[in-house]
Amino acid sequence: MDIETVPTFELGDILATRCGNTLTGKFLTNSKIALIAYTHKNTNAFANCEQPSKDGVEDPVLIYIAQETTIYEEPLLRSLLSEANTTFNTLRKLGKNASKTEYINVSQAYRSIVRSCLEKLEQMKTTPKLQVDEAELRCSSEAITTFYAVECLWHLFEILYVQEQHNQMILAQLLKWTRFHFPQTEAHATDLLLMAEDASDRDDYWEILKTLIMLGEVSVTAAILTQNRKAGRDEFQEAISILKAMPVFEDGYALQKFRSQWEYWHVNGEHKLDANAFAAEPELELLMQLVVGKNEQWDEALCKSKEWYEYLPGYLLYTNPTCKPFDLRIAATAWLNRWSRLRPEWQMKTMSRMIKHLMAHDIKLFLFEMQQLNESNWFATHLIDLIYQSGQLNSYCEQRKIDLKSLRNSTVYNFGSFLMTSHKLWQLGIDYLDCCGEEGIAAINILLPRIPFKTERLALKLIAMARQRNLFEVEPEICKVLFKRSYDEERHGSALEWVIRSKDATVVTAMADFILKNYSKTGIFVCPDVITNIGARMFIAPRLVFLCKYFEFNELYRKRDFSSATKLLVNLLDSKITPSYFWPTLFIESIPLLESKEPMLTSKETVTILHHLETNLLPLIEQNMLETAIFPNLSSTVELKDYRIENVDEMVSVLRYACARNYSRTILKENTA
Repeated sequence: MDIETVPTFELGDILATRCGNTLTGKFLTNSKIALIAYTHKNTNAFANCEQPSKDGVEDPVLIYIAQETTIYEEPLLRSLLSEANTTFNTLRKLGKNASKTEYINVSQAYRSIVRSCLEKLEQMKTTPKLQVDEAELRCSSEAITTFYAVECLWHLFEILYVQEQHNQMILAQLLKWTRFHFPQTEAHATDLLLMAEDASDRDDYWEILKTLIMLGEVSVTAAILTQNRKAGRDEFQEAISILKAMPVFEDGYALQKFRSQWEYWHVNGEHKLDANAFAAEPELELLMQLVVGKNEQWDEALCKSKEWYEYLPGYLLYTNPTCKPFDLRIAATAWLNRWSRLRPEWQMKTMSRMIKHLMAHDIKLFLFEMQQLNESNWFATHLIDLIYQSGQLNSYCEQRKIDLKSLRNSTVYNFGSFLMTSHKLWQLGIDYLDCCGEEGIAAINILLPRIPFKTERLALKLIAMARQRNLFEVEPEICKVLFKRSYDEERHGSALEWVIRSKDATVVTAMADFILKNYSKTGIFVCPDVITNIGARMFIAPRLVFLCKYFEFNELYRKRDFSSATKLLVNLLDSKITPSYFWPTLFIESIPLLESKEPMLTSKETVTILHHLETNLLPLIEQNMLETAIFPNLSSTVELKDYRIENVDEMVSVLRYACARNYSRTILKENTA
């Protein structure tokens, strides 16, 4: 809880030790930092051609990954985030036009979520599993401490700045606040009431009663005193009468009339003390001295209190019961000075300091320290959002030149970005980033593709979320990941579908090359059903167009529609999109058409085949021969192979013969027709 506590860790790296324990780092995704040993070199080192140190050669270079720890790994705390997200969305729908009551309900809903989580964490601490797991127990204890402080601070903020108090009378709510957050004394009081007369025999009887008085539990103290064995004595009857007669301000009560009644009651109590009405019972007399606000007795009791603010509302009950927010500022400052004088060794921690800021109406400092708490800004995000939506502190922020809107957007943005780095909480993070305008959308655009997904169902969900926000750059990134995953798993049909959806021409070309090369080697199309249904999507990349058209040629040929197949084959030869490695396959496909009994190709088409043979395939053969001669140990740049032939040169000879024969047949037939 204390922001002065900075976590430290030790690497113990040999190379780093030799370099003077200096490190350098780089931020990675998902709140990670890569750390490595580092030695600074100035520009003179390079000018003097300084040699690398021996340490850099002898010792291994190790890279350490440091990741931010979070208390939200615990499922109970993840449920807190989920419930708070629902309340956050409710407040976002209400906007700035809701009623005061609705904003109070939202604030109380947040506190209820925290209280419920704290109760569950307390129950979990008692389970046998946590009793043997020190790390889990430590994390649970840290979470309880943190969110107890959050609930306590939120409750006080709600009393002072959210709730609408009648005549600005805040004391009754402050008393409830202290009793709520210091419940041990009430538990002891319950025990005393159950014990009846026997309670007065307890050693801590009067200490409990003094604590009850200092917490403002006047009626409970009177009830316990009526059960005392000496309750029939005059001293006890007088004390019980004073306690029961204490005026309590209620709604609709005239303020001036209440003050007059209280002053009369207070003076009456002092007169009773001055008259030694309780002298026969020293402990009871001390109790009544606390009730009338005697400073000596309060100073003595303060030395035993846990926190400086624990008994402040109780003291105000007996000295200034009509305390208003302005009075609280003065009273809190004086009380804190009194506490510091009585406890000079005491050091104020973060929570105590933040309570001081709230009571002193120093909201600017409170907002600053709130963002330093170690709960990943959950508290700051939701409370500042409530302040912004309700408009409660608009005038204060204008006077102090606080840009509340920017502050709210900044905290919501940071918290949403933090949630997006978790594979379990990213869906909640999107709701927060959606509230941050262009910056939030830009963050979603960057972070959404980085969310790890194991199933295609989750990937489709991510794509749908991106489309809802017109983030068209997200889908290609996700589709390329799914393409690579499907390709590695040899699910080629799925790989082709995802790569087409990515609309990345380079990756689509690579996948089409794989299918075409596989066909050249095996004569089998790996995913014919997907290729059949590509349709107009083939225009993403020229190579995909070629694949689809060549597949169509195969289908026509298989159906014995040789006329259409022939025209398509010639078009492919003329298309200028034929990959270099696929020329042998195309020419082999033309040989059966050239050798058919009935001419399938015209003389002009035959010349076209010969032209492409001479201008496209033969230069590739010559280039491969030259590369092999110069670099005999390296493979050729373009691999010219087909599963139906062993030697390309033989195929060229056969093709030339087939072209000559078909040309002679077709030219005679065309000239005699």
